[in-house]
Amino acid sequence: MTRIEVFCGFLESGKTTLIQHILEQEYIENYKKILILQCEDGEVEFRAPAIRNKNVLLDQIDRKEKICYELFYKIKLELNPDLVLIEYNGTWPIETLLAISMPKNCKIDRIFFCADASTFDFYMKNTGGLMANQLANADAVFFNRVSEGKGTLRNTVRSLNRSASIFFSVEPADSFFKKLFDPETFREDRLHHRIFLLIASASLVCMFLLLTTVIFNPAQLYASVQSVNMVFIGILMQAVPFLLIGAFVSALLQVFIPDETLVRLFAAHKWLGFPLAVILGFFFPVCDCGIVPIASRLAQKGVPLPEAMVFMLAAPAVNPVTILSTLYAFPGQPQYVLCRIGFGILISLIAGSILGLTHQKASLVLFGGSAVACSCGSGGCVPRHSGKAGKLEAVFMTAGQEFLGMGRYIIIGSLLCATLQQALPASLFQSAGGVMIVPIFLMLLAAFFMSVCSTSNAFIGRSFLNVFPPVAVLAFIVMGPMLDLSNLFMLSASFKKKFVSRLAGTLFVTGLLIFLLLSLLQKGRAL
Repeated sequence: MTRIEVFCGFLESGKTTLIQHILEQEYIENYKKILILQCEDGEVEFRAPAIRNKNVLLDQIDRKEKICYELFYKIKLELNPDLVLIEYNGTWPIETLLAISMPKNCKIDRIFFCADASTFDFYMKNTGGLMANQLANADAVFFNRVSEGKGTLRNTVRSLNRSASIFFSVEPADSFFKKLFDPETFREDRLHHRIFLLIASASLVCMFLLLTTVIFNPAQLYASVQSVNMVFIGILMQAVPFLLIGAFVSALLQVFIPDETLVRLFAAHKWLGFPLAVILGFFFPVCDCGIVPIASRLAQKGVPLPEAMVFMLAAPAVNPVTILSTLYAFPGQPQYVLCRIGFGILISLIAGSILGLTHQKASLVLFGGSAVACSCGSGGCVPRHSGKAGKLEAVFMTAGQEFLGMGRYIIIGSLLCATLQQALPASLFQSAGGVMIVPIFLMLLAAFFMSVCSTSNAFIGRSFLNVFPPVAVLAFIVMGPMLDLSNLFMLSASFKKKFVSRLAGTLFVTGLLIFLLLSLLQKGRAL
């Protein structure tokens, strides 16, 4: 395994000095071969005589376009180093590096951010988000030339990154480096971790087998497994075709539509961004399963995050396929279609407005690995053809990566949904009681756990009409495509979990309040 450690930060931030300090430690002698990739020429040079390991190679990277899959594939094939230390250029977006699909047995292990405390505040205010992105993705932050204001520096880092370790001098970090870079200590920690996981897994398996033996007989257990399998396959059959369509639409956006076009389209008229996002959703006849990769691609291209989320939330409600399926599910009751469209747009606009008011930015909530990679437009894999054939090849390559990347999340989400549907008895959702909030709350939970595709959840909703009031059923069909378990798994492939949790909480509270208010206004009358 080739470990890649990245040292980022602006010029004269101390990256070379920090790498030199690590190379002078005794544990560095345990590596067979070390490669340093230097992406900028600083004033400090490496002192070769002081380096403990004499098999250290140095290479210069002068252009960010060279940072791609082919570079690391060549390094792995020709040099096969144990350790790669990248002194990253502070003016290059960190997403360019994180977006690369690494060769087999080669991975980015840690990101270290270095900063000069005396110029830190200036760079934070004047680098257009470059430094903020590096901070947000860092595993450890190292300040040098610190005289005072440690509390202010720590608060600034914590506002962007709550998990990174923070150091104000090299000496306290030595134990941290030893744990990461000493192969023996690293191997011992991993062994302890694996032993703990093995013991915990064995304990859980034993507890599960014991409980199933006591509670179920073999026939009931077999029937339950069959039921889970059928529901799991059903959800996949609904979701996968639309996910594939969404991946191809996302790939077409990436390859054929310049970033500037989409950004200019949304930024030209500030107050038209949300209406444009809603209208754009009408022209994407894709269910919620396939709209997630398209929305993340829009955000990666520079479309403001609130507008991208409004598009993602509103599209399943306003697209033609969903409208037709709802009309078919509720024959002679067009009010359900109109309410679904109206409330879908309203809730998506409210969520987008909240994101705008809280100043959420795509660069801070998107994972680096989900960003656009090299200029080839295919996540680091260069098309073998040029011209139109090359672009067509890039579309299929990018769509394949999108589909496989999102596919694992839809599989996990589908299996979890199927298991929960089997574990939660149907009677739980059929004993709402007389309190108005209870049926709405239960329908929102049902929509979340069932994760039915937006093009077919109207048929499920209609089956609840003989149990729940119409407003609760409307909450089920409106909120299901916006807030369901499988979509949260897919969102987690592109967006940080903290953002996904906040978005889910915002949608749940907003939907609950809106449909509770509608229920109070209706007072039990039919829609």
